[in-house]
Amino acid sequence: MAQKENEQSNSGGFAKTTDFKWLGIGLGLFILLAFIMPMPESMMSKAEELFQGQAGVDILTKATHIKLIIALLSTCVIFFATEAVPMPAVALLIGLVQLFFGITDPKLIVGTYAHDAVWFIAGSLALGATLVKYGLDKRVGMLVINLAGTKTRMIVIGILLGTAIPTAFVGEHAVAAMYVPIAMALYTLTNKSTPSPNLGTLLMVTIAVGCMIGGPMSPTGGARNALMIGFLSNIGIEVSFMQWISMGVFYTVVMSVVMAFLLPLLFKPEVSDLSEAVDLLKKDLEKHGAMTAKQKLVALVMLAVVILWIVDKSLTRQVLGFSLGLGGVAISGAVLYMLLGLTSWKDYEDKVSWGVIVLYAGCISLGSVFKSTGASSWFADQIMGLVSPLGLNSGVGLVILVGVIGAVLTNLMSAGATVAVIGPVVLDMAQSSGTNPVLVGVGLAIATSMAYWLVIGTPASSIVYASGQLESKDFIRMASAGWPAAIIVLGVMVAFYWVSILGIDPMGIGF
Repeated sequence: MAQKENEQSNSGGFAKTTDFKWLGIGLGLFILLAFIMPMPESMMSKAEELFQGQAGVDILTKATHIKLIIALLSTCVIFFATEAVPMPAVALLIGLVQLFFGITDPKLIVGTYAHDAVWFIAGSLALGATLVKYGLDKRVGMLVINLAGTKTRMIVIGILLGTAIPTAFVGEHAVAAMYVPIAMALYTLTNKSTPSPNLGTLLMVTIAVGCMIGGPMSPTGGARNALMIGFLSNIGIEVSFMQWISMGVFYTVVMSVVMAFLLPLLFKPEVSDLSEAVDLLKKDLEKHGAMTAKQKLVALVMLAVVILWIVDKSLTRQVLGFSLGLGGVAISGAVLYMLLGLTSWKDYEDKVSWGVIVLYAGCISLGSVFKSTGASSWFADQIMGLVSPLGLNSGVGLVILVGVIGAVLTNLMSAGATVAVIGPVVLDMAQSSGTNPVLVGVGLAIATSMAYWLVIGTPASSIVYASGQLESKDFIRMASAGWPAAIIVLGVMVAFYWVSILGIDPMGIGF
């Protein structure tokens, strides 16, 4: 049973078929919003504001397109939240709605799915699959335990950092799957002499939390990050690999410290020293021997990819006259693995979740049409009208508000879906209020890592739950302290670290 649940977790829910009840609700909502409810006057005003004076443009048609896209967005929220329809089907449905209602020219629809962010997601998944194929993930995991020592609290810190740092560069499901057997070994070996159920719970929760707090640190830490980079690029703002890291590292480091303190208090372990279990794991690490030539080559290519990500906007642009883009670098690494004979296309077919790529391509398309029709601008106006009396309609206040909204929604739908649904809206809010879109966009992406409350919140949470050491209430217990702490850290990061230390102007543009 555990293996079956593990496989479902790794598939990201793509093995599911249609839930016709929720399909009907989603379609009913689309029909209600698109065809039954009257056209709001604000939509006509927005269409006139954006398109008045353009030759051959019918304002009523443009307003209708805004209405249709808002209806599509609402339906996608239902489908994303309930997984009523296979996610890649939702992604393709986004293009079909544009096609059948004449919103986007048929020749241009495919272009709305094409973006450097999609290449980036595809390449990153392929790179991660190759690292797993050669066991470099397990070797890193064993090395972390070896370095952490024997004290339980130090092992918790080691697992937090040992999961957070790789998750910034490799898919979290792979990192979680790598550490679960190690944590299970530590628990099982200790439990033989001293009954320690809390230890098992603590170790498993630590893995899930580490994967969640590591993702915000770099653009490769989750497809949501690449998605936001794509949205920012659409409004003319380029975010480099190192710029993102400079903003995200604060959250990962501080949350590692906070959770290293909180988790042992919430799940107090029965033992404070795991010397016997750690010694046995060290002996197992020695059995693996030195790295093989192929493992070294895989690691070398991955290192080269990371370096190219870092220098893409600086050195690469100076040498070539243009940058390769995060996606171009990722795909180059994936192709190089094949050219060197380290992997095959069959490996990529089997180990890369192509449904994820289709899903995020669809999200890029939704963001693109959301922007081009004026729907995001209209939606942003409605939200700004609600928050203006609270004084949260611009600057740091707006950034923190957006973060809280993202932190709530990510517990109701996937992180990527949250960014896809509200990303274009909050960027329009930023632009209309004069707030720096980089702060709003990156703040939202980081906030969507806070899916602490539910077992299904993240792939890592589902994988550790499948170990049998956790119950749903354990996630609620962890989230009751960890989620508010994460919100506070986000606020401190925005107001102090980003603005005061990095010197990013909250009312400017870019860095």
